[in-house]
Amino acid sequence: MNPTLGRVRKHSEFLEVCRGPRTASPHLVFHYSLSFGTGVNFGFSVPKAVGCAVERNKVKRRLRACCRDLAGSLPEGARVVLRARPSAAAAGFWDLHSEVKGAFLKIASEA
Repeated sequence: MNPTLGRVRKHSEFLEVCRGPRTASPHLVFHYSLSFGTGVNFGFSVPKAVGCAVERNKVKRRLRACCRDLAGSLPEGARVVLRARPSAAAAGFWDLHSEVKGAFLKIASEA
């Protein structure tokens, strides 16, 4: 089953999700909330510390692709905000993919 994918766009939604539990990996920090309703929503935060605009956009594109591939492993109604650390710019796609997969499995086990 492929859940409906949405985006966390409003500042108030980011704050709500970031107040909840979180888990971390070497290149990313995952904030999540499991009581949203229908679908799975993602938000991305890539600060200027990651690099120039080209690098930040590359990291965001990679994270969106990872979330598209792995959204099925999250429970229905999950909201996840992925925050990149500066080391994410130097990480390869498959490094980020494995970190996202591990975090999503950990989030799903808590549901």
